[in-house]
Amino acid sequence: MKTPYIGIILTAALFAGGVAYSDGTEPHKAVLRAANFGEQQLEQLLTSGVAVDVTDDDGETALMEAADKGNLAAVQLLLKHGAQVNRKDEDGKTALMHAADEGRTSVVQALLAAGADVSAKDKEGETALMMAEEERHADTAEVLRQASTTTPAAAATTALTGREGMKAVLRAANSGEEALRQLLAGGTAVDCSDSDGETALMEAADKGNLAAVKLLLQCGADVNHQDHEGKNALMEAASDGYTELVKALLAAGANVNARDEDGETALMKAQEDHHTDTEEVLRAAGAR
Repeated sequence: MKTPYIGIILTAALFAGGVAYSDGTEPHKAVLRAANFGEQQLEQLLTSGVAVDVTDDDGETALMEAADKGNLAAVQLLLKHGAQVNRKDEDGKTALMHAADEGRTSVVQALLAAGADVSAKDKEGETALMMAEEERHADTAEVLRQASTTTPAAAATTALTGREGMKAVLRAANSGEEALRQLLAGGTAVDCSDSDGETALMEAADKGNLAAVKLLLQCGADVNHQDHEGKNALMEAASDGYTELVKALLAAGANVNARDEDGETALMKAQEDHHTDTEEVLRAAGAR
């Protein structure tokens, strides 16, 4: 019987002047929990006065959380009951962006079918497609690409700078040589950096994206560029134990004994996280 569950959900009782929850549960989670139990429970919670788009302190709704978790059934039920598909949280992220960032392809398709704005941008200027591409969710990116009126890494007509430029370079590198060269031809620098001094090469190294690293190096990326903390791409790769990527960076001339502002080298970072294979490669290259 489902009746006991309804009782549990509605322990989150309504009080005058707003919604209060005796168990401390945030209202958007109560809505999501009700959606997980089924239509009857969700309807009963909503008719008691709880809004389907009630948010937490970060502006996140049940729809956004369901999308982030890849909970397709809950997403479909929440949409059926009027959840705003294009509502944004405090970071400017929509449910579509939450789903895209995690590679939830079926959820992305459902949200698009419900009218999700594929061109919407968060506070950092990123779209759902950009997020899917950066996380290398190929299937999700393809669905979003087909729904978009623009190409995945369309070249800018003017040079991009700062974080926008850095992210554009990385997206282009993920899309292939033609896209990257087209972007660079428009005036955006391959070593364009964000406010922390991080370049596309560094971020690709940090994510273990070997293909993008090789392409960026081929297009002239500075293998020894250091951010504001003194970190370089080799340190990023060594810290995460990306041995093949470390080999590629060393072959491109990475300074194996460069130090960050804390005096740490790539070898030290590999040792800290017990990446023995990476350590061996660095030692063979002269790390000390």
